[in-house]
Amino acid sequence: MRLKYPGLIVLTAAYLAAVGLILQRTSEERTDDRITIRLSQWQLEGTVRDAIDAIIARYEELNPHVRVEHIAVPDSVYLPWVQTQLVGGTAPDLVEYVWVWPNIPRFFQPIDDAVVEPNPYNRGTPLEGVPWRDTNVDGMTNPDSYVRALNRHYGITITSHVPRLVYNRDLLRRITGGEEPPATYREFRALCGRVEAYAREHGLELVPLATSKDSYPFLMFSIMGHATNRLAERLDWRRRLRVTDAEAALDYLRGDWNYTSPEIMAGLRQLREFGEVSTPGFLQRNRDSALTDFVNERALMAVVPSWDASSLRQMAPFALGAFRYPYPREDDPEYGAYTAGPFSEGQVQTGMAFYVNRRTKHRAQALDFLRFLTSVEGSRMFTEISHWQPATVGVEPSDFAAQFAQVTEGIVWGASFMTLSGADADMFLRGRLNLLWNANGSAAAFSAAVESGLAERLRSDLGREEKAGRLNLCREDAIAAATFMLAPERPAMVPLSSAPNEQRVHQLQWVLERGTSR
Repeated sequence: MRLKYPGLIVLTAAYLAAVGLILQRTSEERTDDRITIRLSQWQLEGTVRDAIDAIIARYEELNPHVRVEHIAVPDSVYLPWVQTQLVGGTAPDLVEYVWVWPNIPRFFQPIDDAVVEPNPYNRGTPLEGVPWRDTNVDGMTNPDSYVRALNRHYGITITSHVPRLVYNRDLLRRITGGEEPPATYREFRALCGRVEAYAREHGLELVPLATSKDSYPFLMFSIMGHATNRLAERLDWRRRLRVTDAEAALDYLRGDWNYTSPEIMAGLRQLREFGEVSTPGFLQRNRDSALTDFVNERALMAVVPSWDASSLRQMAPFALGAFRYPYPREDDPEYGAYTAGPFSEGQVQTGMAFYVNRRTKHRAQALDFLRFLTSVEGSRMFTEISHWQPATVGVEPSDFAAQFAQVTEGIVWGASFMTLSGADADMFLRGRLNLLWNANGSAAAFSAAVESGLAERLRSDLGREEKAGRLNLCREDAIAAATFMLAPERPAMVPLSSAPNEQRVHQLQWVLERGTSR
């Protein structure tokens, strides 16, 4: 018999089911005399949820008077969901949040008093008696833990991430007879050639490297940064071992480098070679398309950040390996003259931060759970189940996660020369990448296109920055003058804008007024 109102019946059934769940939860809360704290996060990778659930179970075993409710929300809706909860006063006690999101001091409690105390869950370990913040591998100096603008500690971070090339061990064995990944750039190039030859011989739709518009930046910036570090060394006249994007932009307008410089051209040729072995049309392909190609054996390798690798491990029907992209070193016959290694991946900086809700009624329990989460035992459980990096000092990553351990020893200048100062310049550079990576593209074509219009965009970006900086100095001077003139007693000193802020404005004015030959 055909139902007359199927939609209404389905809606009624859904409503009754929701009412039943609410009544069941209310009944459980009435009969459960434990203190309940709630935790929300958006990492829906199965391994991460499993790890948090296991840690919660162990914590509740140690603390039978506390119940921890784990709320996992998809990342696509997490921010509006959690902000609605925070504004409405119904947010969880512990909230995964990011320092660049708004209203940190409005929504969350500072925890400066807690992070200087030892973590009691580390008793009997090498970290016994060590202040909590010093048990984190970055000392809780990351932007999520220590919010510099507020000069306070707010978040507790539990992991860190880097990108890697993940590869199909079984397919690599069929193609080469072995499972070891390439150790040098020339070995990598040779392997890509063997993959292409294997695909032709067997009539396969197979490419060496699955890449997408979401993943190529992970390698583009580091390839260019390592290829041009001798140029960065020359530009670093203050010997700070660092060149920022803003400094590189000013150096470009001064004429100290351009996109025909030998080091830049060497890096662009490497990027062209990277594109040649990647999925055709990868600038238009999304992350899921690239991972689908890899799982279905249409690519031997894939550019994957470590947060995706654990999910890929669950999806792939074959054994996985991972290795760091083998950048050319000093002995490379073509690129060695422009670079110097070994190459560092920078300072370890942890993330996935949890914040304590300002309105929580259970601050002590919330902090206590975070202590266990980041203890030696909790961190070990996290990495062994999630296969993500631990953030606690002395805890070794799982065997799989160890392939994603960050390399901190070596040289890194921080300059990639593929992103500069301001939106106009960055959009201009990104908009010409097709000239580098399309079928008829080349390093020379990209270089010529960039040289024809970059200076104009940089002047636009830096001009806005100079104007904003000058107006800010004027406001600060007016405030300082009013403070001095209207004070009941003239102060001995008047706080003015810091010297670096004034220096930056005058530097911008100097470069913009004088122009270059470009």
